[in-house]
Formats: sequence, C-alpha cells, structure tokens
Amino acid sequence: MEIFRPKEPGPETRRSAGRAGEGDRRRGKWSDFRRAYPGFVFVLGIALFAMLAVDAWLLFKRVQYNHDVSQLRAHMTDAERQRTDAIVEAEQNKLRIAIELAKRQSKFDKRLHLNVSIDSSRMYLTREGAVLREMPVQFGPERGVSDSSSAPPAAIPRGERTIADLSDTKITLDGGAFIFSSQTPKLEGDTSQIQPGSLRIALEDMQAIKPNLNAGMKVYFY
Repeated sequence: MEIFRPKEPGPETRRSAGRAGEGDRRRGKWSDFRRAYPGFVFVLGIALFAMLAVDAWLLFKRVQYNHDVSQLRAHMTDAERQRTDAIVEAEQNKLRIAIELAKRQSKFDKRLHLNVSIDSSRMYLTREGAVLREMPVQFGPERGVSDSSSAPPAAIPRGERTIADLSDTKITLDGGAFIFSSQTPKLEGDTSQIQPGSLRIALEDMQAIKPNLNAGMKVYFY
C-alpha cells in the first residue's frame, strides 16, 4: 500500500534568499505590516488626516455659527427674541405640513405625476398609487444667503410643484428648480456639478418618462 507523504515545498513556493528578511506577511506586528505595505499605509494616513481635517472644519463652523447667533440674540430685546422664535417655529411647522400634505396628495392623485423622495434619493412616475417607474436621483447643493455673492439662495424643493416647461435634457419647475438629465446613460457615471437647488436623473430615465410628461403635471417633493 502506498503511503501518502506531504509534498515538500518546491523552489517556487519558497521565499527567495533576497526576501528572507522580510518576515511572514500573514502574521506579525504593525511594524511588519507597515514595511510590507508602505503605499497602503501612506494612503490610509492621508485619508485619516483628511477626515479629521473636515471634522475639525465642521466643528469650527458650528461653533462660529452658534457664536454669531448668540451675539445677534444678545442685541435683541425680549420681545424681539420671542417674535423671532415664533417666526422660526411657524416656518418649520409650515415646512412639515407642506411635506406631509405633498406625501398624502401623491398617494391619492389619480392623474399621472412625479414623486420625489428626498430621504431615499428616488423619483417615481406614479398614477393612482401605482409606481410605473422608479429612478435614482442626485441633488444639487443648497445655497444660502452670502454677503460675498449676489446669487439668490437656492434650496431643494419641498411640497408640491408643477412642471412649467420641458426639453430633451431638462424639466423646468415653477419656482425656478430644474430636473436635469445626466450626460451619461448611467447616473453614477456622471460626476459633473449640479446646479444648486436642482436635481438630476439618468439620461435613460429622462428618455423613458419624457413622452408621458407635460406642462402642468404635478411633482411632489417629500
């Protein structure tokens, strides 16, 4: 009977004499890993530094904004502070009511319409609650009031909007917001900048839904 013997490692499986001092990469200390993969460790360090720098900048801006708000409120009278708080609360309530109303109306609208879910970054072509097409969406940045720029503020729409105009690559909504088509067939392949306060869908989605769209159609943002 032939006895099975483990095969001796050949020359092709052994570490060369020039690399004998590198150690076993499968185990060892952090210093061994750093010597084995210097490029990866360098990139990892840069990424970690960048994340810490962004976190520090955001923390600084938050502290600065809170300081500015405190200074502004310190120069107000009690009546002015109460009126300001009441205005802010009223505007927040109006926005919440508009979003909930848009969500409710979108479920019961019997006409063909578009729904845009901001939280899930999805747009739906819908009729009577039935989803005819689901599309991923990219949103442009929101632009606030700035002393250094004359550009008007721009925010992602909320509530109910209406299609005002159509073209092959753009849907114009009342209020000045736009739904653009991407420059590539797939949305994830388009890295170009999006206009503030607007959104973008894939080129194939725009071509698919455009024959069903018309001026006056409702678009619900929630």
